[in-house]
Amino acid sequence: MAGWSAMAGTHEFVVPADHQARELAQALAAHGFARVTARPSPQGGWRVTAFDEGPYPVDAIGHRLIDAVGRAAAAVARQHGGYPEGGSRCDVSMLPVLRGADAPIVCTNAGARPPTPAVVVLAPPPRRSLALTPDTAQDVPIDLSGLDDIPWADLGHAHGSAEDIPELLRALSDPFGDWDSTLDVLFGDDLLHQGSCYSATAPALPFLSRMIVSGALPARQRLDLFVWLLVAADRWADSLLGDADHAVAQGHLPIPATWTEDVHLTVGEQLPELVSRWETEPPAVRFLLACLAGLYPHHARRIGDQISLMAQEFHGTRPGAYLLLAEALVYARDDQALAVAADIIAWETNHDPGWLEVADVTTAVKAGHVLAEGALRALSDAE
Repeated sequence: MAGWSAMAGTHEFVVPADHQARELAQALAAHGFARVTARPSPQGGWRVTAFDEGPYPVDAIGHRLIDAVGRAAAAVARQHGGYPEGGSRCDVSMLPVLRGADAPIVCTNAGARPPTPAVVVLAPPPRRSLALTPDTAQDVPIDLSGLDDIPWADLGHAHGSAEDIPELLRALSDPFGDWDSTLDVLFGDDLLHQGSCYSATAPALPFLSRMIVSGALPARQRLDLFVWLLVAADRWADSLLGDADHAVAQGHLPIPATWTEDVHLTVGEQLPELVSRWETEPPAVRFLLACLAGLYPHHARRIGDQISLMAQEFHGTRPGAYLLLAEALVYARDDQALAVAADIIAWETNHDPGWLEVADVTTAVKAGHVLAEGALRALSDAE
């Protein structure tokens, strides 16, 4: 965005047939878009493109504004059996280039501009460090029994057969191994590649929990494993929110991505043993443990009071905001969770306000996604 004078862009929608594409293009033009086109999509159906001339400021408020306009356009699309499917952002001078060749359906409304909803971007609360001390690690073995009983060769990850997973898990438990590289290959490349889950993802996760509770790993490594457990647990909610608009257009409830539900349930099964470590963990690890607990209130309510105390300790800071959200979720206070999540989104511009507007998804899932996404950001801010 460096050098942009002002921002414009496109909003893309998909409808099943040409008559719906024409009707939607006409409706979006009437809504205020100066130019709307539609053409057959290679993936099936028709793709309708609304050209948003803006101009919007090239800052957080500008992005919030164009995104809000896009969400209002998505509501129009839903009335015509359509759902959003991406879009683009560019300097205003590049918008004519995006128009490309003439499409079979073109609707214009010269000089028009869609309504611009009011948006709020607040100043974020101050950062607050999360200590990794005091730390204790013991020279004890890590129990990996049962690792070879899993039919890894019959399971898969991002690059094919999962038969290499036992070797990677053993390498991760080796105190003299290359921790960072092994962890990156295991999860970044294989088991959670680009946020996807695979048949081998869930079976591998209990071994992370064993490493954490063994007492053999230093706090920094335990923190790394909690990060991946939180990322894994959130894939289910992320996929539900991502499918919500498509589901509405198809007339069914959102469908989670393949294997994400198994992964979510597997992380939850580890939580009772993990929360038993609350008193022995330093603040940074407790913070992630509290956020993970917020995704599984039925497993974690017994540390609710401790989460409340930590939220008070960090009150008025970025970590404190997420701890307050975790507390609300642990105690199933949906209205409070929604309010806290909305407050966070007002200052955390990397969060999508649309998460809280999704239909047919529970408040706990929506607010929990804000918690999981933001916790990792707050942790990196503090380090």
